[in-house]
Amino acid sequence: MASSNDGTEKGARAKDAQKQKGALAKKLKKNVTDIRLELKRVTWPTWRELINYTATVLFVCAIMGVLIYALDLGLSRVLFLTLQIGT
Repeated sequence: MASSNDGTEKGARAKDAQKQKGALAKKLKKNVTDIRLELKRVTWPTWRELINYTATVLFVCAIMGVLIYALDLGLSRVLFLTLQIGT
């Protein structure tokens, strides 16, 4: 048989769960508020700076792509010649 304490324990657990949900909601709201405040303080680049940064990144990516391609081509040639000589 269940004791009368079981009802109070379930009620206490339900209240604790409700408190935890409330605390989580408060933390989430505070976090979102903090993020919005921080984003207001950010110094965003001007349109001209954004274009310059984007062009720089694209240029460096293109140069790196060419270098990696050349290295791959050279190493594959060396490997091909090495395997061809061995046969």
